[in-house]
Amino acid sequence: MSEQGTSYFGVRDIEHVESDLERFHERGLNAVLHTFSERDREYYMETMADIVSASHDRDMRVYVNPWAVGRVFGGEALSEFIGRHPESCQVLSTGERIPAACFNDTRFRTYMREWATDAAEIGADVLFWDEPHWYIPEWFDDELPEGAWTCRCETCQELYEDDYGEEMPAVRTDRIDEFRERSLLSFLEEMMSHTADRGCQNAVCLLPSKDAEHGLSDWEDLASSEFLDILATDPYWGVHGKESEAFVSSFTGTVVSLAAEYDLESQIWIQGFRLSGGEKTVREVREATRAAVDGGVDSVFMWGYDGCRSISSIACAEPEAVWNAYLDELPVV
Repeated sequence: MSEQGTSYFGVRDIEHVESDLERFHERGLNAVLHTFSERDREYYMETMADIVSASHDRDMRVYVNPWAVGRVFGGEALSEFIGRHPESCQVLSTGERIPAACFNDTRFRTYMREWATDAAEIGADVLFWDEPHWYIPEWFDDELPEGAWTCRCETCQELYEDDYGEEMPAVRTDRIDEFRERSLLSFLEEMMSHTADRGCQNAVCLLPSKDAEHGLSDWEDLASSEFLDILATDPYWGVHGKESEAFVSSFTGTVVSLAAEYDLESQIWIQGFRLSGGEKTVREVREATRAAVDGGVDSVFMWGYDGCRSISSIACAEPEAVWNAYLDELPVV
C-alpha cells in the first residue's frame, strides 16, 4: 500500500488548515480529500486554492469531491442548484419532483462540467466522484409512495424511448433498472472525460452494494472506462449493519481484483463517523483498517478526520479513539 489519507472539511481558515495538515503529515498521511461544495465554489475559490497548495507543500496527493452537489453525491451539505433549478430535478414515477438533480438533465451536466473545471483550477490532483446515486429516500427519512421510483422526467422519458423504441412505463421493470445504470454510467463517462482533458485523474467511489438501487449492479462496466484511474468503495459496516472485518475484506477483494484486471488503483474508505464508544468500536476500526491493508489495496482513507467530531450530527461517540485506532493500524510509508 502506497497511500493513506483522510477526508477534510469544514475549516476554511488557512492557518487552522495548515495546523491540521501538519499533524496529518506527522502521523504519516500522504493524501487528503478536500470537500468542494456548491458553497465552496461560490464563495471560497481562492481559499480552496490556498488549502490545496498547503496540502501539496506537505507532499500530499489532493483529492477534491463534489460534496452533496445536486444532492446526488455523498455529503453533509446543502444544494443551491436544486433550489434554483427545480426543473432539473428528478421526477418520481408518480409525477412529483424530488430534491435531487437528474443525471440526464442537460443543465445539471453543464453545471457539473463547470464544477470539474473549477476543481481542476484550484489544483486538485484527483476528482473524487463520491457515491453517485439516484435518489435514496431512506437517506433523508423520506417515504415515497408505494412502488414509486426515479427518474421519469421528460428528458429521461425521451432518452428511454430513443434507447428502447417504446414509451417509458410508470411501473419499475428490469429495463428501467438497466436504463438508470446506463444513465449513471453515461454521466460519469462525460464527467471523467472532461476531467481528464483538464489534467486531473478520476476516482469513483461506489456505494458497497451491487444493485441498481444504490448505483451499479456490475462494477466492471465502470472499471473498464478508459477515463477511470482509481476504483473505490466505502464499506461502512456500521451504516449497513455488518461485521467490520468481513465486510471490508469482501469489498477490498472486489476493488483490488478489478483494479488489477483493468490497470487501476484500488481504494477503500474506513468508517470514522456515527460509531458508538467503547472497546468494541476501537477493535472494529482496527480490524477494518487491517483488513484493507492486508487485502492489498493501494490506498486507504478514513471518513473523516478526527472521527468527524466537528459535525455533531454524525460525530463518533469517542472521536479521538476512533481516529487514533485508524492511524495506529496504518503501515509506515
